[in-house]
Amino acid sequence: MPFFFFACINVTNKEAVNVIHFDSGFSLYQDTIFVDIKGEMTHAFKYNDKFYILFQQRILKYGGYEKRWLYVFSNGEIEKIIDCPKKMDCVYLDFYVKNDSIILKPYMDKQCYYLDVQNYTWKELEETDDLIFEDEKFHVYSLDFGEWGGKTWFKDKKTGIEYLIESTTPLINKIDTTYYLTNGVVVNKIENPLQLNKCEDDVTYENIRASKKYYSWYGEPIGFDVVYEDTTFDYFLFSHPHSYIVSSFILGKRLLHIYETDSATYIAKIENGSMKIIQEIGGKLDFYNWYYSYRCKNLNGNNELLKFYTKDEQLFGLMEVVGNKIFMYYFSNKAELSPKPQGSEKADSIFVNRFNLILSNLGNLQLKRIALEENKWKSFDITPNHKVSIGESYYPNPNKYKIDTCKSYLIQEDSLISNSIMYYATKENDFVRVVSIDWEEEMALMGVELEKLTMEAFEKKLNFLEGCITQKVGKPIKKEKNKNHTKMEWKSASGFTIYLGSTMGRYNHIRLRIYKD
Repeated sequence: MPFFFFACINVTNKEAVNVIHFDSGFSLYQDTIFVDIKGEMTHAFKYNDKFYILFQQRILKYGGYEKRWLYVFSNGEIEKIIDCPKKMDCVYLDFYVKNDSIILKPYMDKQCYYLDVQNYTWKELEETDDLIFEDEKFHVYSLDFGEWGGKTWFKDKKTGIEYLIESTTPLINKIDTTYYLTNGVVVNKIENPLQLNKCEDDVTYENIRASKKYYSWYGEPIGFDVVYEDTTFDYFLFSHPHSYIVSSFILGKRLLHIYETDSATYIAKIENGSMKIIQEIGGKLDFYNWYYSYRCKNLNGNNELLKFYTKDEQLFGLMEVVGNKIFMYYFSNKAELSPKPQGSEKADSIFVNRFNLILSNLGNLQLKRIALEENKWKSFDITPNHKVSIGESYYPNPNKYKIDTCKSYLIQEDSLISNSIMYYATKENDFVRVVSIDWEEEMALMGVELEKLTMEAFEKKLNFLEGCITQKVGKPIKKEKNKNHTKMEWKSASGFTIYLGSTMGRYNHIRLRIYKD
């Protein structure tokens, strides 16, 4: 069967797309949305017929956390791009809709944000709970404790009594009065939550959340049946299983599953404790979900969009299940997600252009001009999502100007060397004050021959840089050199100070700093 179609559609008009009808009764709709986004998709859901998708910066060089952006898609087109609050800097983040509010929630912090969809601005929300499911009888809460596993509580609305099952943030489906809890490699069936372990005060959801006693004893596992379990999967290896339940859904009164193996993606059902394939719906797709992101898949009518990678990092996608219709939206991304090798000659040419720009404009050079030039040179933006300070060893006059913002770019020269540049600036007027460029080893050294080759490449680079600076500024006023270290300093007639230093040997590194006195 075809893997995907390149077709343009209206997302809300699904009948307009090319479709494959299967004898099993399922139909597969496929569409491709063309984008130019320098980021990796992390979270996604559908709300009021729009896609809300979080993307994050992929390359971190200066520590901290990745920048995140929210893209809103309507009818297959980008409607809005919204920066996420910097206070949401964290690794583990949940993104979901609750009570018609779009919420960003870090896992370990009470502070969260909701999106004002009228103005597309984020507003603080003091706290949100861990509700993952609700019906007329129960509030269902769940927590993930990492290595300690997880727990799920059914809280009786009538009595306030809580009942507990050792299940980590499951997807919950309900057929009549029976609940099915899916967790990737296991499906549990609960016919009556009141038959689960009744919680004592110390293991209620509220008290566990407050005390963080994740290891608390909860009693013998009772009140549920295991209808499916992949017994070949080892939880302690923290590896992805060969076969995996991506999601579960109800069709009629049958519990069905999106089932992923090493070779293909299927619709399947459980029969006598085993997974039985109903329909293949695609080749090998790598589905994923962000750690500690679990509310979305249960709340507001299962509005989660299933996220997947393909073998091509420029092609990723979303899957949506509506009854017997499977919608697959492929995103073809023309943006480079990692820097491509430009070659030493091209990289040296970019350095010359940068150097000329800096010497002719520093003092009046603004970051907005830098962004235009770096984009022209096809360097890769790696600007950190936090302030990067500069010490007196880099800039001996730190009190002369307020340095409180920056831009940074990366160039992959070849398999041996990459170089990164940091423009330190004053946010108020956007003026660049100091520039620092680093040439670093791109790969760990393995073997004497590669070590020799790398060192020769760095020595050649150092000679090239010294020659460029000397040609432009004149001879250095200081020069110290021994077997492994070199330090040089220039002072120009127009007030520039330039430092060039290197370390050679087991670790090779060159640093250039430029500022105007």
